Amino acid sequence: MESKKKIMHYIQPNLVLPIILLIPPLTLFGLILLLCTIPPYIRAKKNVSKLEESGELDQAAAELMSPNAKRWVNGNVILTENYAFCKHTGLVFTYDEILWAYKHRFTRRFLFIPISVTDSLYLATKGMKPGAVASMGKDKMDEIKNAIVEIYNHNRNCLIGYTKENVAGYKQLSSK
Repeated sequence: MESKKKIMHYIQPNLVLPIILLIPPLTLFGLILLLCTIPPYIRAKKNVSKLEESGELDQAAAELMSPNAKRWVNGNVILTENYAFCKHTGLVFTYDEILWAYKHRFTRRFLFIPISVTDSLYLATKGMKPGAVASMGKDKMDEIKNAIVEIYNHNRNCLIGYTKENVAGYKQLSSK
């Protein structure tokens, strides 16, 4: 039970702020914020249940709290001996599950003028299409590259980088 609490504490979103914003004004903004927070919470519960069913919960919790765990992208991704934990998205992967990893830089524009840049780590598994598991401000590309190299060191079959060949390779791998 203690292991479950440790992992849930790390990967689940904080529901306090959306609830506080929802209660007083009961605005559309508060409701949208709450609805955006619920899916990661559900994913976190599913991932912890998956670990619990496979009997790996205690091992995963011990690795998460281990001083050997590598924290990347301001602690939003923790890579341990056997697992990749993604903070605030509710995702926990074993390295064998990860089929594709790449970095992505997104530039927000207003009237064609760049206003912000976000670097993200994207991961894809057989059951999950490519999605950002860690999004940070700009100048995080080196940390994201290091996290990708660490993932590749644990899983040599993982596709690395965003190329046409990797897009086709991922489609082929995920359809099996």
